[in-house]
Amino acid sequence: MTDNARHHPRIQDLNLVQISRFNEEGFRADLATGRTLDISHGGIRLELYHPLPLRTVVALTLAIEEDLIDVRGKVVYLKEIDDDRCAMGIEFLDMPQESRLLLDRYLEKAEPVDSDPS
Repeated sequence: MTDNARHHPRIQDLNLVQISRFNEEGFRADLATGRTLDISHGGIRLELYHPLPLRTVVALTLAIEEDLIDVRGKVVYLKEIDDDRCAMGIEFLDMPQESRLLLDRYLEKAEPVDSDPS
């Protein structure tokens, strides 16, 4: 994803994230914990040890300040950071209204960054 494709300013911040992937029967197939590298209204970029395949749909729980924000998203970006870690970009697909309000409030208080994930 290039800067030209971005529709929302990104906020650089470190927050814990739980990532769940479910199989066709609806059972949890994978569970991982990562941390945000940056976040926007449209998605997040995470650092984690076990990436999921591109286009995988996931359920996320973001720990931001004192709140937990639940959202569904799709893996749209993968890049190796080093031998152990990778960066994974997730585009938000849908978010409960309460979670959207919490994320909006958080992003309004933060300063946007202009960094390239490459």
